[in-house]
Amino acid sequence: MNRTLAIVTRTLCVSAAAALLLSTGGCGIGGPKARWGYTPKGTFGNANNLGKHSYGFGGSETVGIFYTLRGGSIDMDHVRGTADMSRAAYLKAYDTIVRKGDVFTVSPAFEMTTNRVELEYPPDWDSLSEEKKEEIARESAAIIGPVIGFYSTLWHEMLTWKGTRFLLIEPLHESAFSWDDLYSNAVGAKLAGEALKNGHVEARAYNAAMTQSIDEEMARLQMVSKKEAREITRSVKGEWYTGSSLIRRNMDAGFDDGMISPSIIPGYTNEPPISIPLFTLDGLKQHGIQITYTIKSVYGEGNTLKKMANVNSEVEPVVHLPIILKQIEQEAIEKYNYTIR
Repeated sequence: MNRTLAIVTRTLCVSAAAALLLSTGGCGIGGPKARWGYTPKGTFGNANNLGKHSYGFGGSETVGIFYTLRGGSIDMDHVRGTADMSRAAYLKAYDTIVRKGDVFTVSPAFEMTTNRVELEYPPDWDSLSEEKKEEIARESAAIIGPVIGFYSTLWHEMLTWKGTRFLLIEPLHESAFSWDDLYSNAVGAKLAGEALKNGHVEARAYNAAMTQSIDEEMARLQMVSKKEAREITRSVKGEWYTGSSLIRRNMDAGFDDGMISPSIIPGYTNEPPISIPLFTLDGLKQHGIQITYTIKSVYGEGNTLKKMANVNSEVEPVVHLPIILKQIEQEAIEKYNYTIR
């Protein structure tokens, strides 16, 4: 997701009208803040200091594009934003399950999209001890959170591909599925899932865990310096991008082989890329929890995506986004002549 007006939009995030704050869940007030991202062809970040993560306002986060030899281009806003969306979904899921609630919803900041989850419990739920219920709630929420985090951001890319302009200032389809987007999102969902599973749920503990895990993950992916990132990226100018547009997109969401793989610029490492397993709800089966997860947006492009999925009811991301993505891949190749992996 390309955000050439990142500085302007961050200012808008602070000064946006109260009505918009109320309608979208705010810009970090009591939840994850909006993050905007950058195109992978520029705005390289300081690899010497990634800063401190912050769910909501505060922190000292370093933003921009970072290049890694085994993970390709990484947009740190996407990493952090997807991670925080995963935590927001975790908190809602946990609270709902311990109360034996029927449904919860969670939405990204400044985006009129709603992730809705309906829950069904095992027949013996009421006979379980409170401790066991809390254990199941923690483990189930740690599964649900990253799934919603990743699929919600994938839906966002699809909306953008079809022309949604968030806050009326975002670029159109040009920004969607840039070669760093989906893998950066997957990194964020994975790191948040690990932090939450390890009990780093409270905001301060979560922020500290994310700060450390981002540093460690970027080292594992073999991050290079800002200067090297710029040089490596410029080596594919004319092939992957031009001065005004992206030619290469990455549409690997893991639906074909169960792994989300990065786009690696050739010629700089002989080591294989590090792929990330697709986020699934399979782990819920062991707890007897069943969910129906749907997503919808008020934007007209949401209806377009719904038609592409050929559904009359609500879109179920796990079921229908693979169908939609296949059609978007065809459009990318046949209509726009993009390279998609």
